[in-house]
Amino acid sequence: MNNSDNRFRFGVMLNSFDVELWQSIVISRLLDEKMYLSLFILNDNDMPRQSFWHKFISYPYKRLIFRIWNRYFFKPYSKRIVNLTDKINIDSKIFYCKPIKKGISNYFYVSDIEKIREYKLDFILRFGFDIVRGDILNAARYGIWSFHHDDERVVRGGPPGFWEFMKKIPSNGVILQRLTNDLDKGIILKRIVFQTVLHSYRAHIDQLYFGAASMPVQVCKNLEFSGILSETLSESKAAILHPPRNFKMIQYFWLSIWRRFTFHINDLFRQEDWNVGYCFTSLADFIKESDENIVNLDIHWFKKPKKNQYFADPFLITTSKDTYIFFEWYSYKKGKADIAVALKSEKFNVYHKISNFTKHRSYPYIFEYEKKIYCMPEASQTGELTLYRFDEENLSLQKDKVLIGNDKDKIAIVDATLYHHDKKWFLFFVPQQYSHTHLELYWAEDLYGPYYPCNNNPAKINCHDARPAGKLFELDGKIVRPAQNCTEHYGQAVVLNKIVSLSEYQFIESEIGVIEPLRTTLYNKGVHTLNGDDTMTVFDGKRFCFTIAGFKHQLKQKFKH
Repeated sequence: MNNSDNRFRFGVMLNSFDVELWQSIVISRLLDEKMYLSLFILNDNDMPRQSFWHKFISYPYKRLIFRIWNRYFFKPYSKRIVNLTDKINIDSKIFYCKPIKKGISNYFYVSDIEKIREYKLDFILRFGFDIVRGDILNAARYGIWSFHHDDERVVRGGPPGFWEFMKKIPSNGVILQRLTNDLDKGIILKRIVFQTVLHSYRAHIDQLYFGAASMPVQVCKNLEFSGILSETLSESKAAILHPPRNFKMIQYFWLSIWRRFTFHINDLFRQEDWNVGYCFTSLADFIKESDENIVNLDIHWFKKPKKNQYFADPFLITTSKDTYIFFEWYSYKKGKADIAVALKSEKFNVYHKISNFTKHRSYPYIFEYEKKIYCMPEASQTGELTLYRFDEENLSLQKDKVLIGNDKDKIAIVDATLYHHDKKWFLFFVPQQYSHTHLELYWAEDLYGPYYPCNNNPAKINCHDARPAGKLFELDGKIVRPAQNCTEHYGQAVVLNKIVSLSEYQFIESEIGVIEPLRTTLYNKGVHTLNGDDTMTVFDGKRFCFTIAGFKHQLKQKFKH
C-alpha cells in the first residue's frame, strides 16, 4: 500500500461533483474504512454545440419515450443527485482531463495518463467518462474499477436491471469489474446476486444500487487480508442490449401496472401457510434421499389448531429428559409469532406455547452448552439478540444475556445462528433491511461475547444462499451450513453449503446440495428450515391459502407502509 496507515489510495473519475446518491455512498464507505481519496479526475470536455436542425434530424426518435421517462419522470431514491465537495480533504487533488472521443469510447492523452500515474493510486473508481479504453486502464496499480448492475453472463449493456425486469429473470447479478478494452466483459473482482423485484422497477433499482455499495470496500479488505486481487476473466457471449424502443416502453408501462396490481392481490388473497414436519430418519439419510425416494420416508406433519395460524422454523434437541421440537407459532390475527415446543413423550401431538412476548419472535435457535440449554429466538423488532435458558421442568424461557443490541445500538437481526469453531463462537445472521441477500458474520471468544463484526461484512450477498436455514452440522467430515434460496420467492428451497474457510478474517463456502420442497406432500411450495440429528429430521413446508384474518393483517400492513 502507498500511504502510512497501510490502506489504499484511490481516485474517482467524474463528469462533475454532482453525482447520484448511491455513488456518494460507495465513496463514503471507502472513506469510513480509512481508504484514502487522493485524486478526483474530472471530465473537462464540453459538449459540442449542435444546431436545432441537426438535433432534430439526428434525434433517436425510436427511443423518445424512454428518454423522456428516464430524464423527467423516473426518480428512484438511489439516483437522487448529491454534491461530492464535502468528500474533498485537504490533500485531495483535482485533475481535469479532456479525453479523445473515438466513436463511443474515450481515450486519454499520454501526458494525462503520466500525470495520473504520479499519484501512485491503487485503483480508480469510474463514475464518469462513459466508456474508457486504452492505456488509462493501467494508470493505477489495480486498474479502473466499474460497476455493472447486471450479470454480464446474462445481460450486457443496459439500462441497469431493466431487462431482468422486462424478461422476468428471477435474479439480477451485479459485478464490480476491472475494466478492459472489451465492453462489459472485464475482469470480475466481485459478483453478488439479488432477487428481481418484478412488481416495481423503481424498488428494484434502489435494491441494486444501495445493496451493492459495499463491493469496493469488500474487494479492498480481501486484498488487504490475502495480498491477492481475486480476479475472474469474463467470457460472456451475451448480447449487448440497449435502452428500450418506444413499443417496448409501452409494454413496460403495462407490465408495471399489471404486476403491481397482481402483487397486491396475491398479498391479500394468497397467504403463506407453513407447517412443521418430521420423520424418524437421521439428517444424513434424509439429505441423501432423492426427491423420488422421499415418498419412502414416514413423514408426519403437526396438526394446526386454527386455519389462520401456522407453524414454522423447527429446531430439534434431545436431552436426558426428552426430545423437543421448538418452533415458531404464528397468528395472522395477532400479526406476530411466539415460540412453542412439542415433546416426543407426548408423541409431538401437544403444542406448548413457551413465550408470550409483546413483539414478534421466530427462528428459535436451540442448543446445549456446558449442560445448559439455550434458546436464541429471532427478535428483529426489538433490536436485540438475546439468549434465554430453557427450563425443562416448567417448559419456559428465562432471559439470560443480551448478546447484541442495547438502548443506544439497536440492530434488526434476522435468523441468528451460532456455531462454535476453533475455540471461537461465530454468529451468522441477516439484517432486516436485506434479509434475503446480505449474510453478516460476527465472532466472539466467549458465548456471552462481546461479539465483533468479522473483517469483511457482508460475508456474502446472494439471494440464492445467504439467509440461514438452520443449525450448522457435520456431514461426511464437512461443516455444512443450510441456507435459504429466496431467488424466486421466500423459502423456495434449502441450499447446503460446505464451509471452506471460517475465521474472523475470511469466510468461504461452496454449494454441495439442495433440499427441495417435498413435492408429494400437501406443503409442497417451499421449505426454509432444516435441522436434525442421528435419529430424527425436522423441517417445514409451505403452501398457500386464504383466511379472513390473513387478509385483514395484510391490508393493515399495506396501509401502515
